[in-house]
Amino acid sequence: MPVGNGQAAAGFSVVFAGAEAVGAAGVAGAGFFAAFFAAGFFALGFFAAAAFFAGAAFFAGAAFFAAAFFAGAAFFAGAAFFAAAFFAGAAFFAAAFFAGAAFFAGAAFFAGAAFFAGAAFLAGAAFFAVAITISLIKLQKAPQRTWHCGDPPPDGLLRGQGPAAVAPVR
Repeated sequence: MPVGNGQAAAGFSVVFAGAEAVGAAGVAGAGFFAAFFAAGFFALGFFAAAAFFAGAAFFAGAAFFAAAFFAGAAFFAGAAFFAAAFFAGAAFFAAAFFAGAAFFAGAAFFAGAAFFAGAAFLAGAAFFAVAITISLIKLQKAPQRTWHCGDPPPDGLLRGQGPAAVAPVR
């Protein structure tokens, strides 16, 4: 085909029209791609923000539970302290009770010892009173003997006859 009389221009116009259509399609595609890319960024930003807030909420919840745990731990520590104080007081009262019991036991022992010592003393005094009384009664009932010079002594040993077997102690 021979070229001439505006066929090249028509060809160029077709090419340019095609290029314009392709350009418009490219612009539209680029616009669609930009919109899709922006929507993707917005979605990604939304999901990132949602994930951030979810993480923040999780950490807030974890911090709340940690605070609740430490509050419970502090409560139990306080309860343990008060229990220790209670048992220390109970031990003090038990020790005071045992000290009082030991005091009263010692007092009872000394009272018993004093009672038995007094009873023993009175029993001894009564025994000696009875023994002395019996001795005095026997002495009053005993016959009275008069001693004359030359009478032998009651034990049968004569004194003053012969040398002494034992030297007198001076």
